Amino acid sequence: MELEIKENTDNPLLHRKEIQLVVSHENDSTPKRNQVISSLSEQLKAKKELIIIDHLKNKYGKTETQGYAKVYSNLEALKAIETEPSMARHANLASEPKKVDKAPEEKPKEEAKE
Repeated sequence: MELEIKENTDNPLLHRKEIQLVVSHENDSTPKRNQVISSLSEQLKAKKELIIIDHLKNKYGKTETQGYAKVYSNLEALKAIETEPSMARHANLASEPKKVDKAPEEKPKEEAKE
């Protein structure tokens, strides 16, 4: 698997770098997200938990996958901008489900029969 960065754009407003990438995988299957994240973190010298793979698209019969990734400068910016489903795809960032305590429902008082 060879990862090539086609475009690397800095987005200071959102505290991230936006990367267009191409992964060549001639003798392998389509790479998994965590493989691409590992390769990208080594190439950019960034922490794995700050990388979000937006999409990886492969055309049928091709040995090339095109993708889009976002590399955040800090964890606070990532959590403020990314959606829950996007973070859920990256297992280490998924937040714990919120527990809502429901108060026991009160039964309406029955009126006294006259």
